[in-house]
Amino acid sequence: MHRRKPDFRHISMGILLSLLCSLDVVAGNIAYITNQGSDSVSVLDIENKKVTHTILVGKAPVGVAIASKQKRVYISNANSQTVSVINSRTQQLLQEIPVNIQAVGIALSRDEKILYVADWGGAQVIAVDTAHPEKQKAFKAGKTPSGMLLSADNKKLFIANRDSNDVTVVDTRTLQTIAQVKVGIHPFALTLSPDGKMVFVVNVVSNSLTLLNVDSYQTSSIKTGQHPYGVAISPDGHWAYVSNNHAETVSVIEIANGKTVKTIDVGEFPEGIEYDKSTQQVVVANWGSDTVSIIDAKTNTVTNTIPSPKLCRSFGQFILEAK
Repeated sequence: MHRRKPDFRHISMGILLSLLCSLDVVAGNIAYITNQGSDSVSVLDIENKKVTHTILVGKAPVGVAIASKQKRVYISNANSQTVSVINSRTQQLLQEIPVNIQAVGIALSRDEKILYVADWGGAQVIAVDTAHPEKQKAFKAGKTPSGMLLSADNKKLFIANRDSNDVTVVDTRTLQTIAQVKVGIHPFALTLSPDGKMVFVVNVVSNSLTLLNVDSYQTSSIKTGQHPYGVAISPDGHWAYVSNNHAETVSVIEIANGKTVKTIDVGEFPEGIEYDKSTQQVVVANWGSDTVSIIDAKTNTVTNTIPSPKLCRSFGQFILEAK
């Protein structure tokens, strides 16, 4: 009697399919779009210009901080007073961290050990230990802290304070204020120049950008469009892309001379904006039209408009770069 030899071909194929499913779905860079009106985050494949996942998070998500080493994405939720943690490999919600403040602005230390969460309803920022998120420490900021970023050496935290019209500079080792710098009216978003020497501050009511030197704290200003909300800088440091919320445009500004070289029509009430280095595109979240505009930075024209659920914001640095 001859026994049939076991056929491992189908088992091997099943294992192969399982392995393929476990790999990252998106190979290129990803934009995480917070949808404040639907309590969700859209995962946008920038190269292929499509939303691959929609993740339910806390109530009224606003800010984004990317932890590329941890394979985590942190989302601030203003109404549930929490931070959602997303696994950036599986695009699944891992946990909700209670912070008990109206969480809007959010930033991550360069070593990804400390998450900073700004209290929109107060004058403080919470430092959260990412390894032990129950360990939290509050420290002072100005009135209505909003956008934040770390210096390139991780020694300073810059905080835009909307209602005190200034930027607080904090020593990240001691959490003490080391400078308070006056800027324009209602500073909101911040970004850092590619060389790490300059902080760009968006002043919503004064329709301007403040250029703040990281070391000397000296400032200069550049005019923008109406009611600017966000700014992105090209990798060569030559161009600033500013989302003008009331004008429903993006200004392309030559930083060296402060001149606007082009104004690009986008969706309604644009807010979050970031430059994707790998594709040379600018990603803009449009709060009023529930869309994301993709701008080709080589031609400064809108090439795609992608729907996303209600009230897109993406406040902060929201693009995860593929490694």
